[in-house]
Amino acid sequence: MTLRHFEPRDRVCTVITDASKMAALENDWNNLWFKAKGSVFQTYSLTLHSWNEVARPNGHSLFCVVVYEAGQMSLVFPLVRYRRGPFWIVRPLSPNSVKITDVLVDPDSDVRQNIRLAWSTIEKSSQACIIDMPHVVVGSALELQIQSKRHIGRDANIAPFADFHNQTDWSQFIEKSGINSKQQLNRKRKKLAEMGRFEVVEIDPVADPTYAAQLLDWMFGQKRLWGERVGKNGNWLTSDAYRRFLIGWATDPASTAKTKIYAILIDNQPIAANVASFCLSHVDGIIAGFHADPKYAKYSPGLVLDEFIMRGAFDKRLNVEFGIGSEAFKLQWSRNAKTDIMSYYIPQNLSGAAIAKWWHIKQQIDSHREERAGRRRAQQTKR
Repeated sequence: MTLRHFEPRDRVCTVITDASKMAALENDWNNLWFKAKGSVFQTYSLTLHSWNEVARPNGHSLFCVVVYEAGQMSLVFPLVRYRRGPFWIVRPLSPNSVKITDVLVDPDSDVRQNIRLAWSTIEKSSQACIIDMPHVVVGSALELQIQSKRHIGRDANIAPFADFHNQTDWSQFIEKSGINSKQQLNRKRKKLAEMGRFEVVEIDPVADPTYAAQLLDWMFGQKRLWGERVGKNGNWLTSDAYRRFLIGWATDPASTAKTKIYAILIDNQPIAANVASFCLSHVDGIIAGFHADPKYAKYSPGLVLDEFIMRGAFDKRLNVEFGIGSEAFKLQWSRNAKTDIMSYYIPQNLSGAAIAKWWHIKQQIDSHREERAGRRRAQQTKR
């Protein structure tokens, strides 16, 4: 089904609910992505694999909002509708819930007006009780639109990034980052090299999909072991759907953002791996994993691998987006450069308002319990 809403000056908003019709958007979508210098999470390829490997198997319905001006695509915002009990929820289409939500929009267009039209279409056509907008950039056109509505904010967070556009001296950047000095990194690398034949490899998943899948499976296995040890078990760690998504998307030759897998091998066995995607103006970090054996941890293989990836981005003057979270390594590499983000529930009726309020209270209770559990684990570790 395709729904249309019309505006003056030949501006048309269309909602694609049939996945077979979304394929017709690929060329226009890719052209818009290049013009807007979008993130990997805004690519047609990632959206398609998110739909095929995650959202559709979970029973979600496609709800992709597209705005055309004078026949040219000026906005695309892929969403899904799904039921939670008797209520309909609409939220961004993505492989998981830990990415920034943003709208791919033509920077030369009237961005605010196009987002207002897209939002109005979501409100009128989705029949949702709640519009769920996780991890929206504070101050963005999308966030300003949300602020004009009745909403419940939750989960204030940050997304650190390394700004390399005006950097010229790598050694100086390393020294000021607070990560480790160049000498310390060299010592860690030397210690790892003493364990066997040491190498850092860069794998193109499109050129070598079999080896890429093996490394990704290894990474998931190590992350599950780590999660068991520290008492964390995110659903995506054990999700076969997310595994299928990651392998299918990373090895897709049609992707506009080129993905690489970096790994440290000792005697041909991985001890650290990192997946990154290269966009026009920046590098998006996707996922990383490290060997669960503590004997490697003291030599920081993740940090050694990070330095290799960061140096490559530095040489290309590409910023590095680390994703959501305030982990120490992100703050150090970013030198405290960060984007503020906020998540929102936007109720569409009285039922939605009651649900959103309950979810907000429940989330506060769950966060409090998690903090207490974390303190208990820390105390047990000290003993």
